[in-house]
Amino acid sequence: MSLTTKHHSTLNQKFFRPKSILALSGLLLTLAVPTTVVYGKQLSQLGTDLTSTILAKNNTLPVYQFAPGQRFTYKLDYTNSSNSDLRALFGDLKTSNRSEATSINGFVNTFETSVKGELVVTILEQKGSCFLISYTVNNPAVTLKANGQDVTDQAQLIQQDLKRQVFATVNSQGKIIAVRFDPTMSEVAQNFARTLLATTQFVTPDSSKTFANKWTSQEDDPNGHYIASYQTEAGKYQKNKLRYLQPPSSKKANNTQVPTTINSEGKLTGDFNSHGGYLVSLQGTELQKFIIAGKNVGQAKTTLNMAYTNQATLNPTELTTLRDTNTKREKVAPAIALSATPTEAEVEAKIQRQELGDTTLESLLADLEKAEASPDKNQNNTPLYLKFKALIYVYPESSATLGKRLAAANAKSLTMQMLAGALSVVGNTQAQSALVTATQAHQKDWLAMSILIPSLATVNSPTQESENVLRNLAFNSKEERTASTAQLALGAMARNLAENSPERANKIVEQFVQQLQTAKNDEQTRQYLLVLGNAGSKQALKAIAQLTSAPNPSVRAAAVTALRWIQDNQVDTLLTKALSSDSDDGVRLEATVALGFREMNKATFQVQKQAFLSDNAIKVRLAALKNVWEAHEGFPEVRQLVKQAAQNDVSKDVQEAAASIVKMYPQGYFDK
Repeated sequence: MSLTTKHHSTLNQKFFRPKSILALSGLLLTLAVPTTVVYGKQLSQLGTDLTSTILAKNNTLPVYQFAPGQRFTYKLDYTNSSNSDLRALFGDLKTSNRSEATSINGFVNTFETSVKGELVVTILEQKGSCFLISYTVNNPAVTLKANGQDVTDQAQLIQQDLKRQVFATVNSQGKIIAVRFDPTMSEVAQNFARTLLATTQFVTPDSSKTFANKWTSQEDDPNGHYIASYQTEAGKYQKNKLRYLQPPSSKKANNTQVPTTINSEGKLTGDFNSHGGYLVSLQGTELQKFIIAGKNVGQAKTTLNMAYTNQATLNPTELTTLRDTNTKREKVAPAIALSATPTEAEVEAKIQRQELGDTTLESLLADLEKAEASPDKNQNNTPLYLKFKALIYVYPESSATLGKRLAAANAKSLTMQMLAGALSVVGNTQAQSALVTATQAHQKDWLAMSILIPSLATVNSPTQESENVLRNLAFNSKEERTASTAQLALGAMARNLAENSPERANKIVEQFVQQLQTAKNDEQTRQYLLVLGNAGSKQALKAIAQLTSAPNPSVRAAAVTALRWIQDNQVDTLLTKALSSDSDDGVRLEATVALGFREMNKATFQVQKQAFLSDNAIKVRLAALKNVWEAHEGFPEVRQLVKQAAQNDVSKDVQEAAASIVKMYPQGYFDK
């Protein structure tokens, strides 16, 4: 089977498409958008608890003396100012001035928040070793500013919702275990409230253990779990956050987690009434710095000033009323931790519901017909595409109708491009069935197949039906391009199946390993290497490795390309050997490109550095330049190498490429 270079390039671009956009977007919104589910993460820059005690001045252990019916009122003054600059995550975008920067797609933002009022804490009852406590803010005054502009509607929404009762389970040391919100309370206000409660969290030592004047505690806030340190100082009690705990890393092949670090500075100072067992005051400032993927992307400064004003005792009727309210709340609202974050699916569902609004299937199809008939070939159809995607996500049953429409569509039509793309991106069972319907209807139309096959191949959780269709096309289609493309698609499908359906993935890989070993000529060998490269399975490593020394350089090039995603130390050895010693420029180039998919280490860096400095092929040097620059923060010497290349490299192409990198950074950056 023959494949054109352009054909392989197009398909591979689809298979290399990043899968981390949603996860990364959600993480960035945490730092930049006050109205999102994760806005509380910006505000949780403190950590101390109203319901907590601080070491008594006489060096006795602080002990809460919670009693049902107690009500404590505190004057509350909370402020937060934060800024984020996410350009470093997207190629260090440059702007000419600050006002321009703050308007670039939300990459650069500043926020200011303040809350003033009376924080009321009421002890309702004891449940085992924990207490049920209600929180509310009386007479709240909330201000929000985004990029210097007042966000009045959100401030008013939060202001009203903070008046609602929040019920919390708190242990005897004052650690908030879980909270329940009124279901009608806005999401942004819920996150705001979680932040305030986390800010006031101050946990006393376990009385069953022996302590002097220091102790530590594992706590949580909307940013996650952290270790806090407490100690006596000048008759007061100090708290600071030692470190945030990193969440366990995912073992998924397409893991979308982004390495994130939060560094905290500052402390809170509290005064505690050891006789009455309650907090008298709490004040201080904390500065948090956010680091994503090793890059500084923002910081937030929070100041808290909270002071006890009075104490009262509820009468039996008031206490019973609050308890009954909590009982009703338990039936309709889940208990969540202060650190609870929405799942990726929950975030996606909310986004798609908001995008769809009150749009219907019928109205969208009508809009598609209008767009199809429009003479304006430069019209912006992205909003319509997003609506279709949202429709498929929110109403999966609509996919059947879209599948029929796609089955009748011309391969060159807007309908083909838009519906195939939307169905593929959502990729639920119904969407895949629609794509299968269209694929079977167009299986003799190569142009349509060039769109539909990759659309089926790139769904996240391929169904057996989707796999069967591709397998049939891969081995039974009389159209060589269709068969070749379906084989490549099966390789990509195997990679997507590896986590949740390893048996199906292994079966696909095993079949193509056998095909590779019985290939009749170099063209077939190259084809099956490309298929296994899309699969990225360690199961194929031995068969691929043997061909990195094949006589035909095109076979060797395909073999090193096929290694790019396989997680094994032997792969780095094979790739660096090919880069440093293969006589063919094309093989060395493919080895360099493959290394670009892998994490840089000392050994691979040295080989790529040498290739950048001295390889005979300009394309190899340019590819090596790209790789070493992407790792320059871990290998600082790269800055000087790039600076020198920008000034006087013997190759004009390399000099221009290095100079374009230098221009992206401020003066002096390359002298560090």
